[in-house]
Amino acid sequence: MQSKSTKIQTRPIEDLLARIRTLRQQGQHEIRISGAEADRLADSLSQVMTRLVHVQDEIIEALKQAQESKTINVEMDGGSFEVKE
Repeated sequence: MQSKSTKIQTRPIEDLLARIRTLRQQGQHEIRISGAEADRLADSLSQVMTRLVHVQDEIIEALKQAQESKTINVEMDGGSFEVKE
């Protein structure tokens, strides 16, 4: 399991989304980013996707464990009936 203390750098994603909002408000239809900005964005997206996969795996494992803990095994020994008066 990955350490939860590692913070994902989402700033490049947030910056791009802000730029896209501004472009839409201005009615522009094209955006250009520098190579360095593209590298930062790619790194940030990779971190987010990697963390998402780890979280997904943890959720799947937790659901499996929860399902297994709900299973109840019943054993019967074929005892006898007694008439009580």
